[in-house]
Amino acid sequence: MGKSLTEKDFDQVESWIGTGTKTFNLLYSITRDGCDSSVFHEKCDNKGPTLTVLYNKEGSVYGGYTSVSWPTSKRKPLDQTDNSGFLYQLYFSGLNTPKKYSVKSGHTAICSASYLGPVFGSASAHDVYTFSHEIQKSSSGEYNLDGNMHTHFGCNYDTAGISSKEVNNGHLRVTELGVYAVKDGQRKTPPLPTQWRKTSEFGSKMLMSLKEEVKGIQPPEGLDVPHFNILLLGTLGSGKSSFCNLVASVFRGRISHRARVGGDAQTSTTTQLTPYTFGDKASIQLYDTRGVAESDTLDLLQCNFILDGHVPDFHDMSPTHLLKCSDAEFRTTPTLKNETHCAVLVLDGSTVGAMSKPMLQKLLSYRDLSNRKEIPQAALITKIDKFCEKSAENISNTFLSPAVKDLVDNVADLLQLPRNSILPVKNYEEELEIDENINILALLAIRQIMFFAEDYLGNMKVKQSRRGKGKANRGQVDGDVLGSDTA
Repeated sequence: MGKSLTEKDFDQVESWIGTGTKTFNLLYSITRDGCDSSVFHEKCDNKGPTLTVLYNKEGSVYGGYTSVSWPTSKRKPLDQTDNSGFLYQLYFSGLNTPKKYSVKSGHTAICSASYLGPVFGSASAHDVYTFSHEIQKSSSGEYNLDGNMHTHFGCNYDTAGISSKEVNNGHLRVTELGVYAVKDGQRKTPPLPTQWRKTSEFGSKMLMSLKEEVKGIQPPEGLDVPHFNILLLGTLGSGKSSFCNLVASVFRGRISHRARVGGDAQTSTTTQLTPYTFGDKASIQLYDTRGVAESDTLDLLQCNFILDGHVPDFHDMSPTHLLKCSDAEFRTTPTLKNETHCAVLVLDGSTVGAMSKPMLQKLLSYRDLSNRKEIPQAALITKIDKFCEKSAENISNTFLSPAVKDLVDNVADLLQLPRNSILPVKNYEEELEIDENINILALLAIRQIMFFAEDYLGNMKVKQSRRGKGKANRGQVDGDVLGSDTA
């Protein structure tokens, strides 16, 4: 979740209030106005009904609604009556979990004092006590509120046995706290953002067109290359195996589980250099590799062998089975059909900002290795639905989302790759049936990767042609010389 509510969230709150359409105007924000009780009262007192919203880093969003004004602040705490007030949660740890907790007794709905931020409950037993006086932002970007949500949670509001820990993750460290004025009226439909990556309109027509286009992209003739070899490299849990399943799902018309996914945070599920082909649907072969972790990495020499085509399919990639030139299975003289035609770095979009410097350096080392061999690179950004609420609502919003655009720009800068090489996707995870928009996003990525590989093989064909002409010319010269010697 970001630091603002979506139209869907406002619709939910509107239905809980239950008295018709509402407008929501932000009166107070701690990131904008400072976490200061005096500023809260200055901006929010005597403004009628208000909605208080708290956000934390775990992606939980919760708060309270009161249909009465916060009164003119005084030093002594004052309880306020409100039979229509309620507490609520919209998200817990990033998951949409809308719940309303109605007030039990109206005379203990809210409490106000000049030194207090928003308080829901009574002065003696407050269900949600946010903060007092002034709170500074910490170095982590959070506000460690000095209130309390544990001791009396459920005292004045019917929380149905839910603990405060199941609402705020057991703490009051927030990234934002906002208070909205709530008034009767119809909200204006927000203008659609500009599409930052131009595509056709998502829909069945675009899906069929992409499938046909992808099917028609073939390796250049005369190279004896049956399909494009695409090497997937990435961090542990980034979604490489899930992407293989995604592509298989696109062409099979159902959710595919060909690649094994899951495992723990320390061990890669993929242990072999595993190829995935897709019949006559697409001339592409995806090679899944072992996930890279802080203390465990794909050896650069092994990566070099894979790029050059020395490593056979299904070879064990564990650190104890490093392939050597002297091994019997080592492919001594690989041909172009064995080599990698495009290297793809796979990153988890929800954790890019938290990627450690050593991990980034490992990914850059693979990129540099591919660069030296003039093999094209691309990057897949997975799990964009975890990063961007617009994409989570509808994956067709991906190229309308400023958040995804910023992420693409950030990854392009980190990996020093062109922006049209950065391809956001959403793998199938919780779905039981295929989704048209998820498939379209996958096909856009696959098409671009295949274009890179096609251009690479086109260049290789030109090089081979020139080498052949060079040899023929040298043979003619040698023949002329030999002829003169024997004349």
